[in-house]
Amino acid sequence: MKKNRFCLVFVLLAAFTASLAFAGEPRLVQLDNSMVKDTKTGLIWQLDKSHEQFDSKEKAAQYASALDLGGFHDWRLPTLEERWDLLQVFALKNNGAIEFPKADNKYWTAETDKGTRPIILGITCMCRGDQEIEYKNIGYVRAVRGPATNAR
Repeated sequence: MKKNRFCLVFVLLAAFTASLAFAGEPRLVQLDNSMVKDTKTGLIWQLDKSHEQFDSKEKAAQYASALDLGGFHDWRLPTLEERWDLLQVFALKNNGAIEFPKADNKYWTAETDKGTRPIILGITCMCRGDQEIEYKNIGYVRAVRGPATNAR
């Protein structure tokens, strides 16, 4: 019985230590001067935003789908959940040395809780994960590629 408890404590301690070591690794890795990969989700993000702002979802989605970065042609607008997750990476300082230019600007997502409009996401309280959404009529695109995360 004591041997089983010792083994269980050892396994739990080893798992806890491994999780602490992994927790220190930044989630974002720069692939080149135009793309960043999220090592947790596998999503690849456009490093810089679009140069222009768009006034409709169709124009924003067209920009994303026409984007050619790293030889990839399957870029899209991120979901609200993906955009929120990316904001949390920066808020929790798990971005390593990666900085997104103009990360706090208004950006298009594939959807919002009020239809499709560009939004500025902000965090009001990290302890609860509260978010603040400010809706706009025009916005930039920071495209993403990879399987879409389910919408909220």
